[in-house]
Amino acid sequence: MKVADIISAPVICMHSTEPVAHARNLMLRHRIKHIVVLEKGKPVGTLSTKDLIKAMMAEGGAIDKWRPIDNFSASRVISGKLITVDPSTHISKAAGMMLKHGTSSIPIMKNDELVGILTKTDVVRYFASNMAGLAKVMELMTSKIITANRQHSLRHILELMEQNKVGRVVIADGERPIGIVTAADIVFAQLETPEGGAPQQMVKFTRKAERASRPKCRYVKSVSITAENVMRPELFTIAADKDAAIAADVMLKNNVGGLPVMEDDKFIGIITKTDIMRKVAEMGD
Repeated sequence: MKVADIISAPVICMHSTEPVAHARNLMLRHRIKHIVVLEKGKPVGTLSTKDLIKAMMAEGGAIDKWRPIDNFSASRVISGKLITVDPSTHISKAAGMMLKHGTSSIPIMKNDELVGILTKTDVVRYFASNMAGLAKVMELMTSKIITANRQHSLRHILELMEQNKVGRVVIADGERPIGIVTAADIVFAQLETPEGGAPQQMVKFTRKAERASRPKCRYVKSVSITAENVMRPELFTIAADKDAAIAADVMLKNNVGGLPVMEDDKFIGIITKTDIMRKVAEMGD
């Protein structure tokens, strides 16, 4: 099957001189995670939620230093050579290119014109619809599990993402998964980011009420936002012996990019859209 059969269109675009904050607003409005960046009407790159995370971080990658993104242009965030494919490109080849270049989307060009965009989600949708019976979840899952607890700060979560080159961290209570925090969760969260500081929340500390009197606020303090504040309230899991196409379908229906994998009530791994895309790419070898 060709890329033309599964691409997303129309494509949401922005100009390279527009602020990164505009990209975030477009993503929220259209419920997407990828935007094509243009100059003189031609694609020069793409922006994803992972790119926005980088834009929110201070120069030099210091995760404890955050900066506003209102006046930060898209051209400063996109990096590397623009990768595009023709509509006639086979899906497996396009998936392989995305993996090779570490991107989750590729603009589709025909006669030097932008006609669509291929995303990781498009590839997973193709797999769910056409690859039933091809592989079990246990065959595609990643056994290395990156976890944190609910009280870990966003700084720690971002450090884990950066160090392990992943887009999500499983939040666990001991050995039991209770949630997931993704790059998109952080980008779209309503966070206070004072200049020079990590994301914070304002917490009121009260003194004990005397008899029947009402508790009175003693003081207000800024404390670091934790994983618990941004993780998704629902956790979707999948059994290790299930068909991988079922896992892909669960991801699509619940708008998640990864599922903790369970075996005999034990958390043994995670299967992500990247794992699914890797299998699609292998089919072209």
